[in-house]
Amino acid sequence: MFERGDLLLIPFPFSDLSATKKRPVLVLTRPDAYGDFIALAVTSRPQTDHGIALAATDLVQGSLPLASWIRTDRAVILNASLVVKGFGRASERVIASALARLCAYVEQGGPEAQPSSSS
Repeated sequence: MFERGDLLLIPFPFSDLSATKKRPVLVLTRPDAYGDFIALAVTSRPQTDHGIALAATDLVQGSLPLASWIRTDRAVILNASLVVKGFGRASERVIASALARLCAYVEQGGPEAQPSSSS
């Protein structure tokens, strides 16, 4: 099984649930009795607003094929049956930082409000 801090490859759902693409995630919780767990998306696209850089030195186990960022604005509940494979584990420092940024994002109510285009 896997633990908090593990980096897993899963078929990540698009926000409209129309399709999936295999993507890495950072596990935030152990699976519950039903196999469900909370995770954050990981991307190779540079993120500045809601991303935490994830370097090879931030892993206590495994490796990353590319420079990556943890998307603290993309939390999902997934089921353990979706896991394709595990490929690493983040340090406790990275996990704590991701949780703090996720909580701050939720406390602020999500993304910054965009000005209305209607006049």
